[in-house]
Amino acid sequence: MKVLKTTASSKETKIRFTGLPLRLILVLPFVAQIVGAVGLVGYLSFENGQQAVNDLANRLIDKSSNLVSEHLDHYLETPQKLNQINLDAIALGLLDLKDFQTSGHYFWKQLQAYPDITFISYALTTGEYAGAGRYLDGQGVTIDERSLTTKMKTYTYATDNQGDRTKVVTISNDYNPLEESAYWEAVKAGKPIWGSVYNWDDTPEFISVSINSPIYDKNHQLLGTVGIDLLLTGISEFLQQLTISPSAKTFIIERDGLLIASSSTEKPFTLINGVATRLNATKSSDSQIQTTTQYLQQKFGNFQAIKEEQKLSFELQGERQFVRVTPWQDQYGLDWLVVTTIPESDFMAQINANTQTTIILCFLALIVAMGLGLITSRWITKPILRLGKASVAIAQGDLNQQVEVRGIIELGVLSHSFNEMAQQLQTSFTNLARKNQEFVKVNEKLDRANQELAKANDELETRVEQRTAELQQAKDIAELANRAKSEFLANMSHELRTPLNAILGFTQLMNRETSLTKKQQENLGIINRSGEHLLSLINDVLDLAKIESGQMTFYPTDFDLYTLLNLIEEMLALKAESKGLQLLIERSSNLPRYIQTDDKKLRQVLINLLGNAIKFTNDGSVTLRVSLVREEEEKRGTGDICLAFEVEDTGAGIADEEIDNLFEPFVQTQTGKQLQQGTGLGLPISKEFVELMGGEISVSSQVGKGTIFKFYIQALLSEANRIEAKLQTKRVIALEFNQQEYRILIVDDRWENRQLLIKLLQPIGFQVQEATNGQEAVQLWESWQPHLIWMDMRMPIMNGYEATQQIKSHLKGQATAIIALTASTLEEEKAVVLSAGCDDFVRKPFREKVIFEKMSQYLGVRYLYENLDCEDNSELAALEKLTAEALAIMSDQWLEELSEAAALINNQLIAQLLAEIPHDQQNLAKAIQKEVDDFDFERIMNLAQEAVNL
Repeated sequence: MKVLKTTASSKETKIRFTGLPLRLILVLPFVAQIVGAVGLVGYLSFENGQQAVNDLANRLIDKSSNLVSEHLDHYLETPQKLNQINLDAIALGLLDLKDFQTSGHYFWKQLQAYPDITFISYALTTGEYAGAGRYLDGQGVTIDERSLTTKMKTYTYATDNQGDRTKVVTISNDYNPLEESAYWEAVKAGKPIWGSVYNWDDTPEFISVSINSPIYDKNHQLLGTVGIDLLLTGISEFLQQLTISPSAKTFIIERDGLLIASSSTEKPFTLINGVATRLNATKSSDSQIQTTTQYLQQKFGNFQAIKEEQKLSFELQGERQFVRVTPWQDQYGLDWLVVTTIPESDFMAQINANTQTTIILCFLALIVAMGLGLITSRWITKPILRLGKASVAIAQGDLNQQVEVRGIIELGVLSHSFNEMAQQLQTSFTNLARKNQEFVKVNEKLDRANQELAKANDELETRVEQRTAELQQAKDIAELANRAKSEFLANMSHELRTPLNAILGFTQLMNRETSLTKKQQENLGIINRSGEHLLSLINDVLDLAKIESGQMTFYPTDFDLYTLLNLIEEMLALKAESKGLQLLIERSSNLPRYIQTDDKKLRQVLINLLGNAIKFTNDGSVTLRVSLVREEEEKRGTGDICLAFEVEDTGAGIADEEIDNLFEPFVQTQTGKQLQQGTGLGLPISKEFVELMGGEISVSSQVGKGTIFKFYIQALLSEANRIEAKLQTKRVIALEFNQQEYRILIVDDRWENRQLLIKLLQPIGFQVQEATNGQEAVQLWESWQPHLIWMDMRMPIMNGYEATQQIKSHLKGQATAIIALTASTLEEEKAVVLSAGCDDFVRKPFREKVIFEKMSQYLGVRYLYENLDCEDNSELAALEKLTAEALAIMSDQWLEELSEAAALINNQLIAQLLAEIPHDQQNLAKAIQKEVDDFDFERIMNLAQEAVNL
């Protein structure tokens, strides 16, 4: 009990010094709600009022701008129409240009009807003119005449109220109308045109503008000009009558900023030494006009930049100004800006007054809320204080406390609960002591259990760390082994492809010789086919390495699926026939012809599966079935299709225990081991290719009955016009005439690779030098300055990367094209080579046409091709274009044999067939041989099949 008292005392002290009074807690939210509500309403009212002001100001400015534009249209239309009336009168003969007295009286009559017109006149090409105007103070309307009668002097006559001349007012010898700019501007324009705004010399308060038109006779010969001067003060009078707002200003300026008119009482000109000078709006004495004009000039740079109506606002002496700028133009050359500016303060007075009233009401509401809150809080806190005192007594050990609260239901319930609590506390304290002893015992048991759990946890963490370290070590060893394998394959690829480059390259060079015997051609064919077969084996191993390292890439192209299936059938038909097998390819009726997927990978998968089926089948048939999957056919609206392929044979079959490992690399079935053919890579590569094309492959087999391989792929529909035709290739024999001498540097550490390029390029006409390493290449480049360098990348002393970087680091080195030659097949190698500075990348072994194409691309070299210099144009056409119609002269049996020989890439058999062509059709033999030299066996095969069907 003593401990309880101390605790209660400390809590009481803490509440006394750190808490907030209940009265304050009750009053503050109430007051804050009232103030917040009133303030929010006032703020929204102010914002809505300001928005309404903006809308009203915009509407007023719109109305003002429209009124000004309409007034300008009407006001400036009068002289235009009157000028046309005078032109019509002259054209109809109603107004005789030589009768100056009648013309002056005619113009006097017009001036009586149009008080804003200041002068009407015409001037002839002879320098004579007649006119009437009101520009002399106290004289009213006067008539001017300059003619031969007046000896080319300008006489100004006073008139009576009938327009008759009464006396001569002035005589001038200096005025010549042909020297006026308005005369020549109208003549030059050839149509009615406004002149420049000006002040009258005799009456400077007159600011006017004139419109002048040329006068032509019936033969369109110039007679003179007729013009009307309009007084612009009427525009200012109109603007001054506009009532927009108390402080609004409307003014009109020209594009150079000179003032035309304004709603201000300020004159649009100033007098300097008695001479009237036009006033620029930026120097106006009216601060509102001056500041607005300066703001527009600063914002747009110049007034010419204002091409369309602008709605703007800016601050002037702390007050917001609404500005509207409207361009006004007419067809006769006037180009003015109508500017209206209204201060926001013209509309905000009542809103500001309402805001003050809102603030006062908010303050009064605050006072009333505080008073009501204090009264309410006192009424609530009195019974709570009594409960608090009783609680303190209980905390000090006096449990005999009874508190009675009336008037507030909630506090009454609280007091009743408090009284029951006091009665139960004594019983609770007794039970608490007993429970406390039990709790101590349980706590001791928990401490022991926690110690044991912590010890077990430490042991588990130690084992986990050991296992993690072992797994990390195993992972590092696996990654190291994988990198070592990739490096080994890359190095082996380089070492194998480098000599293979020489083998295939020199066979291409020797095929260019025309003096070879048939036996030599046969031997070259054997060497070339063996090299191509070795290259395909190397590519199989590298494809497997790419698959295992995740580097195999999907290259979709548009192609003809029917042509692909026909080509595969032609390639494998002879092999099947040699074993007495029937090769069947069945296509479903709804199979699309043109599709988009990776045709090379699809071709390799089909050749692998069909080749294996023929290899392991001794009698019966091998069947390929191709169909469109029905479920996917419904999606053809999106272009997505699913193709199913099935290869079935009647061979020996595969045992069940061998099927599980069938797609593992380098694993062969028992039958395959007995035949001792293949590498065991065809099926693993086919499986990865199928999965890369979005499909799956499966196999089912029965020993002694045969095997079925099934797979499907995803593809897109295509169209015939998207299938690119293969380009015809021609053998290069020399350089075109009248070209510069091209210097070519060959850099390779292997003698045979250098000799291959030297023997290929020198006979064509290139100047060639060689280097065995990068250091020699840099020295030869500095002294010889080659146009192009064929650069091997792996060399001793200095490799190709370092040599390329040194050459490209010089300014003149940028003019030298460097093409890398490498036996690497890794895609990342290409990025490394290009980043070193090489312009392009060619892999070994290469084709001779690739070498010539790259040199043409980077040097612009032009070549002569085989038989292009033949004088016989018909022979030239036959050599350039081999067609099915040309082949149709041979028998069907000969054409079928040619197709089979092309499918097998059998140069010897093709040579034998060419020998059977008649002597008078040797052009056909040369054209076929050209396709053989270009390795385009597929085209020979397709044209032969097409010729059979003709």
